[in-house]
Amino acid sequence: MSITPARVRKLVAGLPGAVESAHHGHPDFRVQKKIFATLSEAEDRAALRLTQLEARELAARQPTVFRLVSDREPYSYVSVQLDAVDAEQLADLLEEAWKLRAAG
Repeated sequence: MSITPARVRKLVAGLPGAVESAHHGHPDFRVQKKIFATLSEAEDRAALRLTQLEARELAARQPTVFRLVSDREPYSYVSVQLDAVDAEQLADLLEEAWKLRAAG
């Protein structure tokens, strides 16, 4: 099942303190004013801020779903193809990205 931008927004809305904003002309999601995820302009991909290790592992394990877009220690952004990702996996990853930002 394809993940819609509306589903991404619904998942984010369930995270305490998370708000939608905009960054360089496309939607982003923040906690404590810090970006933890974005949607592409076409809203067909999401980018998540994860640990560098996790981002690299996802991109290596599922290259048709995940692509590294920023690979810097200790955090990296991974781009997620919304029509190819598992809904439960995306929910878990959004929560992980949120936790990393909410904690620091």
